[in-house]
Amino acid sequence: MDEVVFRMEQNLESLQVRLGMAAESGMRIVRQASDESRNMALRALRDPSFDGVRSSWQNFWNSCLDFLERVRHSAVELADPQILYEQLQLYFRDEISRNNAFFVCVGLGLGTAGGFFLGLWLARPTLARPVMKAIMCTSFRSPESVSLSRTPVPQMFFGTDILVRIRAASFHRLDEQITRGYGHTLRQMITHAPETPLVLGRAAAGVVEAVGRDCRSGLEIGDEVWLVAPWHAPGVACEAAVVPESRVGRKPFITGFEGAASLPYSGCVALGALKQADLGEHNCSGKRILVQDGCSPVGCVLTQLTKKWGATVTATCYVRSVPVIRALGADDVITLRGESPSDGLFLSTDSSLLEKFNLSNVLATREDTFDVIFFTNHVSYDRSFLYKHLRTGGRIIDTCEAPLWSDNLGFLGRFFLSWLVSLRRLAGWAIRSPPDWGGPHLCHHALDRLAGYVNDGLLQTVVDQVFTPEDAQRAIEHICSEKAIGSTIVTFRDGK
Repeated sequence: MDEVVFRMEQNLESLQVRLGMAAESGMRIVRQASDESRNMALRALRDPSFDGVRSSWQNFWNSCLDFLERVRHSAVELADPQILYEQLQLYFRDEISRNNAFFVCVGLGLGTAGGFFLGLWLARPTLARPVMKAIMCTSFRSPESVSLSRTPVPQMFFGTDILVRIRAASFHRLDEQITRGYGHTLRQMITHAPETPLVLGRAAAGVVEAVGRDCRSGLEIGDEVWLVAPWHAPGVACEAAVVPESRVGRKPFITGFEGAASLPYSGCVALGALKQADLGEHNCSGKRILVQDGCSPVGCVLTQLTKKWGATVTATCYVRSVPVIRALGADDVITLRGESPSDGLFLSTDSSLLEKFNLSNVLATREDTFDVIFFTNHVSYDRSFLYKHLRTGGRIIDTCEAPLWSDNLGFLGRFFLSWLVSLRRLAGWAIRSPPDWGGPHLCHHALDRLAGYVNDGLLQTVVDQVFTPEDAQRAIEHICSEKAIGSTIVTFRDGK
């Protein structure tokens, strides 16, 4: 054991000796490298080629010292009140200098204040705009583009605007035409809004949520109203709509929201047709009236009003609609399908030609003549054969929306149309009257008149089916089908 300890001590002593020799050798190398570096630096400083760099450095250092001295001297002068007073007197020696200084101070103040408030505005917390459900078309190709979407709640920009919480809205055949591009060119120029997505729905009923400060209609928050939208304005089939007070009226107090939503647009169209035909409650008695498609939304209104005013009404409709049109007061009904089997099969692939076949046959058999013939739906056949069934001075009134030539314009035509729209806007502003863009006359006076007819029992609402917003596409398809009777409604009531 002692021998092992002895050998370990010898090894440690040998290791210490070697480490000492290595440290001494390293120090010698470091000292040698330091001496060589110092000698090289001295040789470089003594080298004539380094004189330019040395002089440049000396000049830079002297410039820094001179600048610091001038700064110190200027600071001493500025700290002296007497010198500062003399400098101010020299600067404001005349009125021009004083005015310039005044405007400089004003500019600095305004700029500082503007920058401060701009910073506050940019740093404000961004709040998400509230959104609502809306039935919109995303393209102008077909009704298949109709869907339920989320869109921001509209804002009130004018003092005559009214915000209405929609409870129910109605679709019309015009909405189906809009999904195929009806009026899209002119609508974009009038509203300055993107073409799509576009809210559908021409009429609605709901509750007033906000009233503009300049409104004179007498409406207040909480009032139950109905409203109408022309073809060139966004629709109202949404949870909230902003419309001018001129297109809002109090709804009839004896009807619910769904029933009230069925009348505003079709009722205004019907009243316009009656005015065009020069028919009213004082001169309608004894007249003979023919209503094509008496179970359409407009046909239902025309049939009821003319009958209540004393006219003899003949209406056309499909077989399933006969009980409804009889209940509305029609004296005679011409069905689309004849009673004989041959009539039922004749031209059954084209209902429009079948209607012409039935009309011409039935009218020829009865030899009926009419004072006014109302067309409430588009037909593809020539209506000239009906003129021989008109009395002297009789008229044919078409309540359908006429095709717009602006829908087929090219680039050059749209350019000139935009100028025409601008000129009409300017003319409307000059005479303090909004320009007329065509279509039926829709206003609160007509809505109030319709409400009076409903409250007096002269007019009943006809609602065929009520859909939820999720079934909007089915609702659009239904209004153009043979099964439609009266109005098609979409309800936005809570929980639906």
